[in-house]
This record gives sequence, structure tokens and C-alpha cells, in this order.
Amino acid sequence: MDKIKSLTSIFEGGIAPENYDGKAVKKLVKIWNKLENPRVVKLYPIRRVAHEGWCYCVYACPFKGTEIDEQTLQSITSLVNEVEVGHIRYDSAMATWDYFKFTNNGTHVLDRDRNAITDISDHFDNIILYSNAATSSKKVAQLDCHYAIIGLEEQPDLYHVRAIPNSTIGEVTKDYVFLSDDEPTKDQMYSDEDDEPASPAEEKVRSAFMVLSAIITIGALIWYFILPLLNKTM
Repeated sequence: MDKIKSLTSIFEGGIAPENYDGKAVKKLVKIWNKLENPRVVKLYPIRRVAHEGWCYCVYACPFKGTEIDEQTLQSITSLVNEVEVGHIRYDSAMATWDYFKFTNNGTHVLDRDRNAITDISDHFDNIILYSNAATSSKKVAQLDCHYAIIGLEEQPDLYHVRAIPNSTIGEVTKDYVFLSDDEPTKDQMYSDEDDEPASPAEEKVRSAFMVLSAIITIGALIWYFILPLLNKTM
């Protein structure tokens, strides 16, 4: 709770400690200032998994309040651990831009494109689940997060959920362990020192997937937000 109060104070105009990433904090402050009723909440990494060189993490955070009780976390973890990796990969692609539409109790506003992660999320009132991905060991530190900013981006129901990397706030975790989906009995451990460059072929595949993820996200945004506006004007 002290950390939440400290981060809130910084985003509201306070001075960040010297061990914080000043440039990254300034970007978060800009996001904070654009949101309606922004809050810092605890972000819980529920499941980490590696698949074909990519790393994925499923997070949970409160839609109301700042923390999730331990019993609820255990129930969420039990359900998420049963989800096929394909659902997590798809969910991470849909969450590329960190924007979500929610009802007043944190239920997704989706007419289509549901997956197991959104279904589990909507099973719990006032709790949000979403996934994120890292394309290489160089970027896996971005998934090491224990706090997030959440606030209303646009009326009536478009919310922005932005994870705060621990590296930004001086709480770096040296090693990152992800359960390998390719070899279920073996874990993959990444660290800040794992900086081997990917091969040209791997980079092409990753770039293609990133482009595909962006196209899916843009299409979803057009479908959800722009088409309804056009229908209203016709």
C-alpha cells in the first residue's frame, strides 16, 4: 500500500527517486494526466509461459480498489493454469494497446472475439485479467510488473490499463522464469544478461506476427468504435 501511495504521489506531481527511470516516469505521468479518475493498483502476474521463443504473462488487477484478496487470487490462478496457450497468445494480441471497454463492474464489453482469458476475467466482479507478450529475452523485462495505472480514457466505457515495469521504479528482478509450452517439463529462465541476437529468420517471423497483431487490433478498434459511430450518422 505504501508503494501505491508513493507512485500516486509521483504521478500527481511529486519527485521520483533517483533510482527510477525518469524518462519512463514522464511518459507514465502523461498517461496519468489524460485519464479520468486514474489510480495505481496492484498488478498480479498469474501465469508465465514461453512458446516458440516468445514469452507471455497473464495478469490480474482490481477494477475497483487497489488489491485482490489471496483467496480470489488462488481461484483465478487455478482457472488460468488450465487455459491453453493459444488463448493467452490471442489475448495478448488483442491487448496490444492496453485499451479495454468495461461495464461498471469490470466486465468486458465484447460482442465477439472472446477467449478463455476474457471469460475468466468476467467470471469475477471488479477484477480484470489480460495478457501481454515479449518477443525476445531483451524485452522480457517489460513483463516484470507488479503495479499498473488504470483510468477512464474516454466516456462511457473505454479504459486504459498500463502496466508499470519494475525496472521503471527501481525494483528490477534479475531472472524471469516462464513455463515452456514446447517442453512442458522444462522451465525457461531469462535474465537481463540474455542478450543473444535473434537470427534474421526469427526476426522476420516476429516482425510478421507484430504486424498481424497490429492489424487485428486496428480492425477490432474500427469494428468496436468507428463503425457504431458511422451507423449512428447514417
